Amino acid sequence: MGSLSLTKFQIPLVSSFVLLSIVATILNPVTAAKQCDFPAIFSFGASNADTGGLAASFYPYSPKKPYGETYFNRSTGRYSDGRIILDFIAQSFGIPFLSAYLDSLGTNFSHGANFAVGGSTIKTAGGSSPFSLGIQYSHFERLKNTSQFISSKGGVFATLMPKQEYFSEALYTFDMGQNDLTAGFMSNKTLQQVNASIPDIVQSFTSTIKNISNFGAKSFWIHNIGPLGCLSSILTNFRSAERDNNGCAKAYNEVVQFFNQNLKEALAKLRKDIPLAAITYVDIYSAKYSLSATQRNMDLSFHM
Repeated sequence: MGSLSLTKFQIPLVSSFVLLSIVATILNPVTAAKQCDFPAIFSFGASNADTGGLAASFYPYSPKKPYGETYFNRSTGRYSDGRIILDFIAQSFGIPFLSAYLDSLGTNFSHGANFAVGGSTIKTAGGSSPFSLGIQYSHFERLKNTSQFISSKGGVFATLMPKQEYFSEALYTFDMGQNDLTAGFMSNKTLQQVNASIPDIVQSFTSTIKNISNFGAKSFWIHNIGPLGCLSSILTNFRSAERDNNGCAKAYNEVVQFFNQNLKEALAKLRKDIPLAAITYVDIYSAKYSLSATQRNMDLSFHM
């Protein structure tokens, strides 16, 4: 594998304020534990959901301060100054923060695992990370197929593996797709070409979700993509792009909206294909764009 450049990953610092605002919008931690009783979480995604996968795989590129400084007081492999949305979800269910599947040091999978790795894409081609959704799925499949054999050894082995029934009782979370679009933008494709690739990307996404449901998974929490046109990386690289009233690159956000609409429609179809599953479409785009729209009236500066 060739050398990696951290700039390829397009990984922003996510402030705790932003995440707290988003979580308050999409999840009520007071009532969640009463309404849901998930014993485990299995997470798939990229930097927004990474709890140490990229850091374990490419240690020289592991996040340094200010990552981790406001909650953990140290870098933990998260691309945030504190906790990420996944952490707040876990806390609301009363389960520990998820260990990254790729991290072999001090990991505990008794309440799930995090397969997310910063820089990952849904499709294999064009990604800056080797850990595409297909690879993450294979990691999940391996954990599912080997965990009970490991647990049967007893002792500490049993305490570090999820129970068999947890695979059907767990919440499955997905936060992915941003890097697929960003890879298209940064490879000099036209916006029309990026748009044309979206149906195939979404089809791969929902096919993987359906494959996971074949293992007995019933509860899915799926984020759409946030407003990439508001990111500094897009605004810096495409300075001539028309800006909206909030200073975001309008055309790039329209591509994201097209992806999100395709995803929403595909998930509606998926609900019919697997009627016993509970599929929640989480509108991260609206939550983040709302923050972007209001920040000018607040004495705050933050990144998404």
